Amino acid sequence: MVPIANKPMIDYNLELLRNANVKWGKIVIITKYLQKEIRDYFNSIEHFDDLEIILPKVDPLDTADAVRKAANYIDTENFIVSMADIITNLPLKDFMSFHHEKGGIASITLKDVPHPRSYGVIMLNQDSRILLFLEKPHPEELSIATLTFSLKETIRLQSNLVNTGIYAFKKKVLDILDRVHDLMDFGKHVFPYLAREHGIFGYARRDYYWMDAGNPQTYLYTNWDVLRRWSFPYFPKATCEENDIWFDCDKPIINLEAKINGPAVIGTNVQIEENVHINPKTAIGDNVTIGKNTIIKASIIWNNVSIGSNVKCNESIICNNVIVPNNSILASGTVLGPNVRSDAPIITSKKEIIRENTKL
Repeated sequence: MVPIANKPMIDYNLELLRNANVKWGKIVIITKYLQKEIRDYFNSIEHFDDLEIILPKVDPLDTADAVRKAANYIDTENFIVSMADIITNLPLKDFMSFHHEKGGIASITLKDVPHPRSYGVIMLNQDSRILLFLEKPHPEELSIATLTFSLKETIRLQSNLVNTGIYAFKKKVLDILDRVHDLMDFGKHVFPYLAREHGIFGYARRDYYWMDAGNPQTYLYTNWDVLRRWSFPYFPKATCEENDIWFDCDKPIINLEAKINGPAVIGTNVQIEENVHINPKTAIGDNVTIGKNTIIKASIIWNNVSIGSNVKCNESIICNNVIVPNNSILASGTVLGPNVRSDAPIITSKKEIIRENTKL
């Protein structure tokens, strides 16, 4: 439910499935966190009424266990599993064609990244078969594996390929999950087991956008990328766009002396006072006020936020129901958690996280 450019991340995932015609099947959403809020969200919107969305009441212990406990909802010979904290424009139909062509029990989407040790690292042969799967390896593990496999002529050495969190399975994987109870996590347990016992394949295309938005830094990057249209055709929440600024139907109240430079997105019931400067790569949610002489640079502001006058906000994240006093200075990487309030100006250092009830 965390917003990316004012749109919940779950919307991007469902749009990806809809555009691949997965809407003709069931979409099962499994979570241990915010179950009620997610159900309430789908009850309150209409733009996914064409999808059959199921939210079962299960209590998964890990990612693969979630699929194990939802197995009775899966009635097709092949099915897709996607993590929800990613934004991508992966060509899903092409990935499914790859999965059918290879005929393996599982296929994994892969992506080149500059720092692969943050993710699961993959090595392939010439037929895209996965020979090695290391989940967040230590440097020595990666070095030994790279040296070992580089000596084999048949190996297409790609140690910078990472698991991007979208998988295709044959239904018979459900029998394996039912039989082998200690397969709990896809990266740590399921894929190493399947690679060893059955054979799985990696879909390694370079020409699609992907970002894991699971920490503050990559969350900022993901918002910026969506605003810059790098995730095309998946855009911010808006009904119109003018001069690279995205709006909803209810346009914000902007003082004539304020300056807004896109790309940016601005929600509903927003008031921006005189001499405010909104710099590129900024997302402003609903019910937000920004006081005069304030400068917002490449920041993500959620809903129900009041920002005072003479505030400097640089590459920061401001969550719901926050009051930022006059003369505050938020350094790059600051996160103000939900409900943060202060009578005195908030002055932060780089990459500082402030939670509710933090003594300021």
